[in-house]
Amino acid sequence: MSAPLPLAPHATAWERFEREDLKRQPSRYPALLRELERRAVSFHLEPHAVALAAELTSLCPYLSDEEQAALTLLTLSTLVDLSRGSTRTPADGPAAYAHLRRIYRCLSPEAAGPLLKISRGFLDRGAAPEVIGRDPDAYTPLLYLNGFLYHQRLYAAEGRLSARLRERLGRRSGVSPAAAAAAVEAVRGGGATQALSEEQLAAVSLALSARVSLISGGPGTGKTSIVVALLRAFARLGLGGGAVRLAAPTGKAAWRMGESIREGLAALSGEHPADAALRAAPPTPQTLHRLLGYHPTRGTFRHHPNAPLEAAVVMVDESSMIDVGLMERLLAATREGTQLVLLGDADQLPSVGAGAVFRDLLDAAPGARARLTRSYRMREDNPAGLAILKFAAQICAGEEVWGAAGLSSPWVRVVARPEDLTYEGVSLLSCDLPEQWRLLDRWAERFVYGDERVRALRGRAWRLDGLRVAEEERAALGELFAHLGRARVLCLTQSLDAGVSRVNERFHARFARRAGAEAPFLVGEPLMMLHNDYDRMLFNGDQGLVLWVDAAGGRRAPMAVFPELGGGFRAYELEALAGRVEHCYAMTVHKSQGSEFDHVALLLPPQRLPLLSRELIYTAVTRSRASVTLVGDGSLLSLRALNHTPRSSGLVGRLREGGQEGR
Repeated sequence: MSAPLPLAPHATAWERFEREDLKRQPSRYPALLRELERRAVSFHLEPHAVALAAELTSLCPYLSDEEQAALTLLTLSTLVDLSRGSTRTPADGPAAYAHLRRIYRCLSPEAAGPLLKISRGFLDRGAAPEVIGRDPDAYTPLLYLNGFLYHQRLYAAEGRLSARLRERLGRRSGVSPAAAAAAVEAVRGGGATQALSEEQLAAVSLALSARVSLISGGPGTGKTSIVVALLRAFARLGLGGGAVRLAAPTGKAAWRMGESIREGLAALSGEHPADAALRAAPPTPQTLHRLLGYHPTRGTFRHHPNAPLEAAVVMVDESSMIDVGLMERLLAATREGTQLVLLGDADQLPSVGAGAVFRDLLDAAPGARARLTRSYRMREDNPAGLAILKFAAQICAGEEVWGAAGLSSPWVRVVARPEDLTYEGVSLLSCDLPEQWRLLDRWAERFVYGDERVRALRGRAWRLDGLRVAEEERAALGELFAHLGRARVLCLTQSLDAGVSRVNERFHARFARRAGAEAPFLVGEPLMMLHNDYDRMLFNGDQGLVLWVDAAGGRRAPMAVFPELGGGFRAYELEALAGRVEHCYAMTVHKSQGSEFDHVALLLPPQRLPLLSRELIYTAVTRSRASVTLVGDGSLLSLRALNHTPRSSGLVGRLREGGQEGR
């Protein structure tokens, strides 16, 4: 067989191998690739993943048709695991070949047995050494180690991360026990409107004393109060200004972290000089990429082991959203003596990328963790908050909430019509698509358009000072953004009838009819960034509004206005953001992480989907403070319908066994 032809831009895998097959005997392999690409989405993959698997297979030019098919399918199954967040694929034990068997069932059940035997041969006999190796120090795309298939780059990243963590886990910080105890006492209650609980104080004490600390808690358990207390404690220890850095994985999460910190500092009643200094110049959280100095063109970071961050302490919120690669970069960019405080909710959806690092660390390092159990946002003396809290706990614990007789959770009220909703606690609107659209119309009237004050703010023009909204107008504009953040429709996917695209289209059409205007984005509509824009420092998930602004020279124009991380608002030309923004009446549950709303409506899909999981429902429900409206077929909340497949990762084993897992 001749050397593989280069894959043309955007060419499909089957086209490339069909061209190559012209030079040899007829083959069924291109037909298999064509079918795989057609069905890729049902495997939770993009079609280009098939081209990647085929490209790796072509590294073994001596394989027969059947062997090519088996190796391509085996490689593809590892990409399915990767797309679902695992860093490895089980090749032994009860979970072995789970995705591979599903692919076979879709394609050719009768061929599954022989192809599985061939796949096993690649592992047991090393029949494809150019693709699957056993030596981590000799590069091959895949590694077969200790019963798992790894992608070489993820195995290496996981190894670097575990090595850096072992240097720090279990080590004391540079703060003496006496100084740490004194700092804890200083922030126990003095100056704060609400004294810290004993579990919060224990978390503060751990974070002051340990090189690496993990603070885990559900919604409203006071993680931000702990951040404020730690800022006050570190300030009393002489660590002020840039010595303490704050970050979060997304721009929205960083913005919320900053807002909460400013509110917490403003509520302090004491007059200690350290508190006064913090109030006067509160630290500004950044996205992790910005903190580490990510350069999008080169794909590199400004801070790394040879140019580390100048920080004594780094505190990161929403840590469950951090994948293996980014966590490894964070550890690489901080000095060994830097204190790292990771806060998050381990029961939420894990990172979009591979790994569940925060959850793994909680398992691997019990001495470095503090768990918060009491919710202050959804108090048990508030019936609506109690219902949300208890329902979320049921979902998280894997309790059955929908049995053979229907709804079995006492915390959910079933209603038949949108008019019956009270927007308190948890409600299930069991309805078909037309009723769902009717709910959205009523939702728009109740939560989108707003009262006379909101409509006046939406329609006025805002004065700019340069590119920023004038400082004297920030308070009024803050009211409008507070209204935007009051309620949100959440969806599982971008597509489908119950997906973000269709829902936003309906809201936009209704808004256009009401405004008597037509444009892709109308004044008063909410927006969300779809991609990172490092030139403008706007990030995927950032949310803004289209508003009239009075720019220099008396020019009045609609512009996209976004809040800035340090406070204030900045305006951008809509044309400059073309293709980078979408309407944000509705958003995916994944994009909602790091957000809080008073009211949430979760649109269930028309049928069971692979991404419908306990973690997703838990994450959606816990975005709300006052009410959750579940819309659709309640049977999709049953344990049978909700997937719960923990991500497979080698991090815990490598931390416990000195980093040698798989060797």
